Amino acid sequence: MTPSVVRQKISQRVPILCSKACYEDPELVELMASADFDAIWICQEHKRSDPATIRSLIQACRLGGADALIRVKPANYTDVLHLLELGARGIMLPRVRHVDEVREIVSAMKFPPLGRRGLDAIHAEADFGRRSMGEYLATANEENFLAVQIEEPDVVPHIDAIAATPGVDVLFVGPGDLTLGLNRFGQTDDPEVRGILQQVADACRRHGRMAGIPCAPEQVREYYDLGFRFFNIASDYRCVINGLRKARADALNGIGTSGQKDP
Repeated sequence: MTPSVVRQKISQRVPILCSKACYEDPELVELMASADFDAIWICQEHKRSDPATIRSLIQACRLGGADALIRVKPANYTDVLHLLELGARGIMLPRVRHVDEVREIVSAMKFPPLGRRGLDAIHAEADFGRRSMGEYLATANEENFLAVQIEEPDVVPHIDAIAATPGVDVLFVGPGDLTLGLNRFGQTDDPEVRGILQQVADACRRHGRMAGIPCAPEQVREYYDLGFRFFNIASDYRCVINGLRKARADALNGIGTSGQKDP
């Protein structure tokens, strides 16, 4: 089993840098993973990859040396189980409204006595059966991590209880959906939104968890000072679209034109 980069940094209490993979290209995901990011966030909430593709994306993360963090709202127990067995190190749980949802996922992710996960020891997470059973069971419980998204207004009263739940590692704010649900879309400086962010950071500090948020690189210091330590700072989409825009603008600026015909 490949040790979790994220779990190691959580135990050391040092910042974690993540990048989001929007495209289902294993080579691109491996490139991102090998760029010294700690985790690659692969969304299966707003899209659903076929099983062969998701396997390849997780393998790409492993090859590149980053944890695969899969966002999924499971319909049942097996939605979580097969991702872990493929080698995903982290599960990101979106749209949470109550702490009971979190407890169910922890139970699905952890072997007894921490949970009720079933055993199959011939897959990638178990080193394809080459690891002793006792070592595998202990290591799987230690190396897998859970990031719970704080993005629903209904979840706000449960933030402290979620942070206190054994098996939770990260409380990851979703600013877009959170501000949308509060009828303050994009207003992350709004006093109510700011208060929720501080509540997340304080709960994580109290219970030894990591507070996470997606943000631009230049915003990291601001959120770091607030108490956040897990940052998604890039995506393949943002890098491509911003790179294309910059390349075009630089080329046109270099020749002193905005694309008009020669006189």
